[in-house]
Amino acid sequence: MGDRIEDVTVVGGGDSGLLTALALKRMNPGLDVSVVDDFGQAVPQVGKSTFLAIQQILHDSLGIDEQSFVEAVKPVWKASVFFRDWCGCDPFHYPFDQSKKFPNPEERDTNEAFYFYYTELHDSENHQSKCEELVAQGKSPWYFSPREGGARKYDSVAYHLNTERFNDFLRDLCLDRGVSLVDDEIVTVDVADDRIKRLRSRNRAYEADLYVDATGFSRVLRAEQRDDFREFDLPLDAALNARSEIDLADVVPATVIDTGEAGWFWQIDTYDNRDRGYVYASDYRSEAEAREEFVAHCEGIDADDVVKYEFDSGYHERAWVENCVAVGNAEGFVEPLQSTGLTANAKASVTLATLLSGHGRVADDAVRERYNAWVRETWESIYDFISVHYAYADGDTEFWEDARSIELSPRTELLIEEFDRNGFDAHVGPTMHNPEIDEPLFFQPLDFYALVHHMGATSAFYESHDFEIDDETRRAVERNYGSIREDVADHYDHREFYHGALGQH
Repeated sequence: MGDRIEDVTVVGGGDSGLLTALALKRMNPGLDVSVVDDFGQAVPQVGKSTFLAIQQILHDSLGIDEQSFVEAVKPVWKASVFFRDWCGCDPFHYPFDQSKKFPNPEERDTNEAFYFYYTELHDSENHQSKCEELVAQGKSPWYFSPREGGARKYDSVAYHLNTERFNDFLRDLCLDRGVSLVDDEIVTVDVADDRIKRLRSRNRAYEADLYVDATGFSRVLRAEQRDDFREFDLPLDAALNARSEIDLADVVPATVIDTGEAGWFWQIDTYDNRDRGYVYASDYRSEAEAREEFVAHCEGIDADDVVKYEFDSGYHERAWVENCVAVGNAEGFVEPLQSTGLTANAKASVTLATLLSGHGRVADDAVRERYNAWVRETWESIYDFISVHYAYADGDTEFWEDARSIELSPRTELLIEEFDRNGFDAHVGPTMHNPEIDEPLFFQPLDFYALVHHMGATSAFYESHDFEIDDETRRAVERNYGSIREDVADHYDHREFYHGALGQH
């Protein structure tokens, strides 16, 4: 038997809680949704970087008007993760249009294009995708086309978000859409037989059919349910963060990554700030040592402005237990590399809301398990992709030497074997050899292959055969990438868009 859900109380008014409330209300208009939080507390200042799916989630699934969003939040469009220095590798991108660097599998002689990429194109500054060119030239994805009727956008991009403006926008949107925002602080959770009976603040009690824990790593509602927590084999557990002012002309439309002694540094440029961070492993670096290294690495930050955050890497294998669903960092987190947190959490909110809508808001064991299975596969898929960054990292400190022994999943091991055996042919995947292993959910085989090749992995298929690249193919490639470079140079501009297209000042 399942109970029909009529009202939901979300505890936690950060982006995960607000996005969950918006998704539940949009897909289930008759649902009574409230968000309870101490809204007087400051929003965490850590810059919010996202990956590709965020635009579809915000503007399609949640129906958020793009122009209103841009006017209020002033995002920077992110075209790639740029590994400026990853353990001594040559600089490389993980662009959001990575797949467009590979041929259509239905074209003829595709192996020649794959081999060309393998031997020459993958690390060439003269053969870049449009996303890579946007980063290289410091442009936004917007262009002006009188023929098409004004401003148009290259869609293979994500966002850098200012947390305060983003959170304020989501709060206003919640109120506009009938979500109640309750300024209060939950201090007691009454639980019986794994079900929440009620929540209590100092002044009142809250009862609902479904409770959502969006309280971050404090996990206020799920604090007693850590027995199902799956820890990832990642040593990083702390981050330092600071911001400095930046001129729009200096914005880099990519998340920039550099290697540290016991972790890695990020740079996330927003409309008016450069957000800098150092993700490190506290077993290898004291906080004082990490702070010293961080300040030395970053120009323009004051040591007194550095803030420390701590996190654990893993997830609840049962995100939804009885009448309580954990979302956001309360449910799980891998680590900040590849900026998966906000986007994956937003997608989880949409998945939860859609499941309820498609089942008449009846929450039975089958619905809960379907959602839990999706969440598990999401986090495992993200972990698989993150783990190969460390397995192939060639750093020479104790941290990086130990990081290379990270435990890879059977799926990841098979993907690496397939790259060695078949090169970039993504049609030959691990499920062909082992149907018990699922395809990756968020990052596809070509993403893995391109990443490990950038970090030095080779393929026996290409190394053991004498392939050649004919002159006609070379000329066609030069024309293609030359036209991309010229198009970005001639038609795309960061500042003109902000100050012109949407009336930003």
